[in-house]
Amino acid sequence: MTECPQRPDVTGADDRRLAVLSNAGSRANRNGRWSLLSLDGLGGPHAVTHAVEELPAALDTLLAARPDALAVNGGDGTLQALLTEAARRGALAELPPLAVLPGGTTNMSAHDLSGVARLREALRAFAALRDRPADAWPIAWRPVVEVQAGDGRRYAGLFFGLGTVVRGVELWQQALRRRRRAGDLGVAVAVGRVMWGMARRHPPFDEPTPLTLGFDDEPGTDTAVSALMVTTLARLTLRMRPYWGDDVGPLTSTWMDARPQRLLRRLPPLLWGHASGLPADAGYHSRRASRLTIAVDDPWLLDGEVLRSPGPLVVEASRPLAFLELRGRRA
Repeated sequence: MTECPQRPDVTGADDRRLAVLSNAGSRANRNGRWSLLSLDGLGGPHAVTHAVEELPAALDTLLAARPDALAVNGGDGTLQALLTEAARRGALAELPPLAVLPGGTTNMSAHDLSGVARLREALRAFAALRDRPADAWPIAWRPVVEVQAGDGRRYAGLFFGLGTVVRGVELWQQALRRRRRAGDLGVAVAVGRVMWGMARRHPPFDEPTPLTLGFDDEPGTDTAVSALMVTTLARLTLRMRPYWGDDVGPLTSTWMDARPQRLLRRLPPLLWGHASGLPADAGYHSRRASRLTIAVDDPWLLDGEVLRSPGPLVVEASRPLAFLELRGRRA
């Protein structure tokens, strides 16, 4: 029997400057620790969700208070769910400045967008904004990744992937269900296992993903890839920067052919941003664009959520959104 989702708990819903959306099920918020947020004197509306089905009502409540800033307290999936809901409403541009708090397991988006590693530190920095005029807040304007599937459904997030990226996330999620290898250690183990499997041609990591790939207004090309990633983040988890090239565009994309050559030897420069010398004829590619069209039948992921909405997919950059840099600008 399917349980009816709980209605979100909303406290302090008077019209104040700062608002918070908390996911009670995210890793840092379990066992009631999310309630600390309501005890730190923020004073603005605080919506706590227990299931993704509750997010639309919670977002309605928070936006009705017309906050000057909204903190998203959860993991990458929580932020993706909020952005997706806003994209489906056609309301991404109507969101107030977002402070992404590290309340999840890996917090890849929070680390890059806000620059703060610990939840309490991020919350203190967010609360301190009350004492500063809004025009003095440290804001970075960043686009997000919007995806339109072949069935018309829209999604929005920060990191799109397919191929062995999906299989690596599934491997990592299995470890989490066994309550092992959480956080960056778990990601490192999953990345290592995937790359070893690709290099040694171990199934399922050596199985190519056939697709048709097109950039901007260029015609699509039939190919097969072992992995493809598209993001607007400056760095990924483990400080990875797997992209290079001199072309322009808000989306950075990196992909490898079905069997890239000398993968293990080339892995460090590939993952940590020194890959400008990696040859395309050996199977390594990276470029920037504003839009990608991807005809693919395999599952794909957005910010850790594996999705099976059918292609063709249109992956494009949104208009820039305002994100609060809670620790200021980083190199």
